[in-house]
Amino acid sequence: MVNNIVDLVKEKKMKDKCVSCGVETLYDKTEHVDFRLGYVEGAGQLCLGCYEKIYIKQKKKENRNENGTLV
Repeated sequence: MVNNIVDLVKEKKMKDKCVSCGVETLYDKTEHVDFRLGYVEGAGQLCLGCYEKIYIKQKKKENRNENGTLV
């Protein structure tokens, strides 16, 4: 029987959801944010797909010059 909320979380392995698209992420709700990829302070956890769309692809666009080549 579950004695407290910590036992319940451990038993169910509740996963965090992406704050952008709502899909279940790879990370348990109990996993510290310092050990997660895609956690945005003040916003929450992103799935890897949204993290790539928002941060990786945007960064690549910013690193191109007016001719479209990488700088």
